[in-house]
This record gives sequence, structure tokens and C-alpha cells, in this order.
Amino acid sequence: MILVEDEDAVLQNGTLQLGPNPKIRNMSRAYREAPGDIVWVLDCNVWVAKGTVGRMVARLEGAGSTHKNKFVHQLPLVVDTEGSTIRDETHRLNGSADRHLSTTLPSDQRTASAIGGGRLEEVFMSSSHAKFYTAINTVLIAPCIVGKSTMFRRSHLNSLTNSRGIDFFSQNICEDHLIGDLLWKQKVPEEVAGEVWGKHAMLFGDLAVQPMANMSVREYWSRRVRWLRVRKFTVTLATLVEPGTESFLCSAYGAWALTSLPLFHDKLAIPRTWTAFSLIWLLSVSIWCAMDRILYLHLHSAKSIEIDDQTPFFARPSKAGRRRVFGEWLLAWLGRETLALPIWIWAFWGGTKVQWRNKRFWVGMDMKVHEIRDDGERVNGEAMKGHVKAR
Repeated sequence: MILVEDEDAVLQNGTLQLGPNPKIRNMSRAYREAPGDIVWVLDCNVWVAKGTVGRMVARLEGAGSTHKNKFVHQLPLVVDTEGSTIRDETHRLNGSADRHLSTTLPSDQRTASAIGGGRLEEVFMSSSHAKFYTAINTVLIAPCIVGKSTMFRRSHLNSLTNSRGIDFFSQNICEDHLIGDLLWKQKVPEEVAGEVWGKHAMLFGDLAVQPMANMSVREYWSRRVRWLRVRKFTVTLATLVEPGTESFLCSAYGAWALTSLPLFHDKLAIPRTWTAFSLIWLLSVSIWCAMDRILYLHLHSAKSIEIDDQTPFFARPSKAGRRRVFGEWLLAWLGRETLALPIWIWAFWGGTKVQWRNKRFWVGMDMKVHEIRDDGERVNGEAMKGHVKAR
């Protein structure tokens, strides 16, 4: 059974006052009533391989290590299943295959704009995002979490939130990052007592696979804008420099330096011309593209997944040996890279409003979100049913 907020009597009768975050409101009852200490937050549209929960618990408990960990998570991966059916996507994912509702759009609606967003998301999560997510969680210089599959202890989170647990983050829309950030920065009771604990640990090799069908380019744009508009208040510096980590702009920086600084002109005889700039930029982008293609093929090879008869089609290796032919992948990659800077500019400088789960919010500098009603009124004063007053 999936617990939703409408079935939470404590929330509906006003006894429990929560903020507008729909994910927290949906999970609140499950968190409160869970009998054990270890909590595994797994999105309902995410698939993980057999044995994953055991390996996550082992990582949390410090198996094979000198210390236990406060927080464990997985690398997220998106698979665009455009043209599939809901039955295909959910078969053996939730144990029900009796419904067969087509997600395929009519042929006259199957335009690149209408279905291309899923392909852009697939490429993004298998290239730029995967590289930086893995790198940051390897060197462990800062918390970096996407809440598709995370595990922690209730006792730890409760000790840092005055026993409120996940409800503490109901005013925020980036609860996954904030939970991880809190456990990273603050000491849990065992650490206060002198024990050594790991802050975070990524479960390398196990992927959190999210199938996605018929996402439009507009939906992809909105999804990325939502991420960035929240991140610009939670990790402002990292979000500010993010465009410089993208292939087109980073390559432009390098090409400009190589064709402008006297050192390279004098030592390497690189001409100071726009032609040289263009060739260097193109070479850099091509190398970047080749590296992303290799990473994509590796992540989607399913080599780290234990395949059995319960493994859904989107998590299996392609019979052709690759999920996308190069030309098809290249178009998606170029589209993703081209949109990266415009999306960032609009998200960072274009306002604070976001749309999430069919609701509209505005994000404050205090990282709290406030729901916007259908009449355009910002809910920031009177408490609504089950909502706390915004502070």
C-alpha cells in the first residue's frame, strides 16, 4: 500500500501541522509508524536490483569498514521508455500487470518537442550529472544527494530535529538534500559520545533506475528549472559556477585562454584568430562528447545488475548491445548541452516560482517554499488545512 496524505487522519484533522511539501506530507505517516530505526526512502517510480536493500544496510552498518555511516544513497539513472505501456513499465515493479494503459501518444502528437524531454533527461543523468555526483561522493568534500533512494536512521534524524524527523523539512522542497546536509554537518549522539562515524556513503555499483515515458521538452525544462531555483538558495556558490562545468561554456573558456594568453602564443604558436578558437572549441567539445558516450554506454550496460526473471525491461541490457545508436544519442546530447545555459539563466535570474506535482510554489531565500493558490494568492499568512504558517 502506498500511504498518501489523504489517508493520514492525523494530518487531515489538523492535529499535525505540516508545510506544503507534497512528498513529506505523503511520507509523514509511514515515517511516524515505522517500527524500526532504519528508514529507506525509495521513490515509488524507482527500481533497484535484488539485494540492494541488504547492501545498503550493510553499508550503513559499516560492513567491511572501520566505522558505521550516517547516510547511504545510490546513483540515480533515468531510462526513457517512450513508446512503451504502463503495463511494461510497472510489470514486476509493483507486482500488478492486469492493467494495460498505453502511454504512447498518437502519431500526430509524437513530435520531438512532445516526447524529447525524456531523452534529454536520460542523457543528462547518464553524463554530466553522473560524473559530478560520483566525483563529489568519492572525494566526500561536500554533501551531494538526489533523493531517489536514501537510507538513514530515525534516531539520528530525530535527535537533530527535536524529534520531528522528516516533518521538520515540510516547509522545504529539497528535503533530500537538507536531510543529507543536516546529517553531514551535525553530530549525532554517538559522535558526541566520541565514536567515529562516516558522514555519507554512496552504494557504488547499485543504481536507482527511474523509467520515464512521454516527457516533453517543456516538462524537462520545468524540471531542471525547479532543481536550480531551489539549489540557488541551498548551495548558492556551486549553482553560480555550474555553467562553467558544462561542455560548451567550459570549452569556450579553454579556447579563449589558448588563443588569447601570450604564453600559448609564444610557446605553442597558437594563432590568435577566431578560426583557431573555433577549432579548439570543437575539439574540446568532441572529446567531451566521446567521454560522455563512453560513460553512457557503461552505465546502461547493466553489468552491475543481477539479472533474473523479475528484472524489468528498462533495467536489462539492450539486445543490440547499446540502448541508443550513436546518432540518436548524439542528437539528445547536443540538445541537452545546448539547453544547459539558457535553462540556468532562466532558473537563476528569472524568478523564484516552481511547479511540482501539479502545484505551484515560490521559494524564499530561507529555502522554504510557499504554495501559490489558483487565484494567484501566495499562501504566506493564514494556515491552511494541515499546513503551518509560513515563517
